Amino acid sequence: MIYRIHIRIKRVEGAIIRTLGLIERRGFAVTEISTSDSACEDEMELALVVESRERSVELLMKQIRKLFDVRDVHRTHATEQVMIQEQHACLM
Repeated sequence: MIYRIHIRIKRVEGAIIRTLGLIERRGFAVTEISTSDSACEDEMELALVVESRERSVELLMKQIRKLFDVRDVHRTHATEQVMIQEQHACLM
């Protein structure tokens, strides 16, 4: 399955690396990543698309929430969005 995960993290040295490391160690492949500023200047938003055939995304999110610098985590099902993007790319 493919999922889009949104993570709000504290803007500190190493926060992104720790988050991505946990995701990869848990058997998920990160296929897209983008960052943006948060409403709070000491936080940032990560938007990730992750893929795993066998792993539970709910368990991954629970583990992400335990990271010290993570403020919030939520997900959306990304399959439909990825399929639309692939169709659009084929039309170009």
